[in-house]
Amino acid sequence: MEPYVTPERFKTMGFGVDLDTIDDFELRAILRRASDRVNALAAAPALPVPHDFRGGSIVQEEHFWRMGNAVNEPSQRQFWLWHYPILDVSQLRIHLTNNQYIDFSTNELVVTDRWVEVVSLAMTANGLFGAFIVPEIGLAKPVYRVNYTYGHSIPVIKQTLDATDGRTFRAQDQWWDDTATTTVYDEDDSEITSGFTLDHVEGAVIFDDNQDPDVTRKASFTTTLPQGIATATGILAAESIGDREMRARGMSGLRSISVGEIALEKDHQMRGGQTLVTPAQAEAESILAAHKFIWAGA
Repeated sequence: MEPYVTPERFKTMGFGVDLDTIDDFELRAILRRASDRVNALAAAPALPVPHDFRGGSIVQEEHFWRMGNAVNEPSQRQFWLWHYPILDVSQLRIHLTNNQYIDFSTNELVVTDRWVEVVSLAMTANGLFGAFIVPEIGLAKPVYRVNYTYGHSIPVIKQTLDATDGRTFRAQDQWWDDTATTTVYDEDDSEITSGFTLDHVEGAVIFDDNQDPDVTRKASFTTTLPQGIATATGILAAESIGDREMRARGMSGLRSISVGEIALEKDHQMRGGQTLVTPAQAEAESILAAHKFIWAGA
C-alpha cells in the first residue's frame, strides 16, 4: 500500500523537521510506517487485503451466511462487508458447496455505505433454493462471497493552490480522483482550460510556463482521502523522525536530564500505568476519532 502522504507532500506540511540527512526512500518508509500506525489507531482490522482509506477493489471477500429455517428464523438478507464506504458491488454469491451457489443480479441488490441487502430474499416464500427445507449437504455454514469497490469521494470547491516553484501550484489535499472533473481558476475565478497538466497523486497543477508567484490559482477537484488521515500520518511521521534523531545521538528513551539550569524532558503520559502515549499519538488519535473503523455485521 502506498503511504497516505507522499514524500513531496510531507515536505510542505510544515512540521519543522530536518530532512537534510533523509533521502526519499527512507522518508517513504517512515511515511509507510506512519500510515500503518494510522490504520491501527483507527482500529482497521487485520484483513487479507489491508484497508485503505483512499478506497480499493476487493475480490471474493468471504463471510458466513445465516440460512434460516423458513419457519421462525428468516434467512440473512443484509450482507456486511469489511471495507466501506461501499461504492459498487459487481458480484454476490451464496455458496452451499464450491459448485452449488446462487448469483444475484445488480437489480436485486440495494447497496448502502456499510452493507448490501438482497431484496429478492424478502420475496422468496419457499426458501432461497426453492425448497421449504434445504437438504443437509455441503457446507455446515454456507458462505457468501462478494466482489466490490469501496472508497471516499470528497468534492473540494475552489481550494486555493500554493506555488511551490515557478510552475507548480499545490493543493492541501492529495489523491485526486482522476475519473472526476478537475477545474482550475485564475485570480478572478475565471476557468483556465489549457496550458497546464494535473498531478492527481500529488494534488498539483503544473503549468507549461512559469507563473507569477504572487498570482492566485484555485482548483475544484474530488479527493479520495479524508483530510484527517493525511494529517495524522504527517504527525506520526514527524514524531518518528524526531525519535530517529534521538537514537542517532544515543539518547533513545530519554525521559529527563538536568545540567545546571538546563533541563531536558520528554513529554509523555501513561494509560493504565503501562502503555506510553506520546503527545503526537494523542493528537493523532483525537484527529482519527471521526474515522474509527466500525464493523457491525453479525
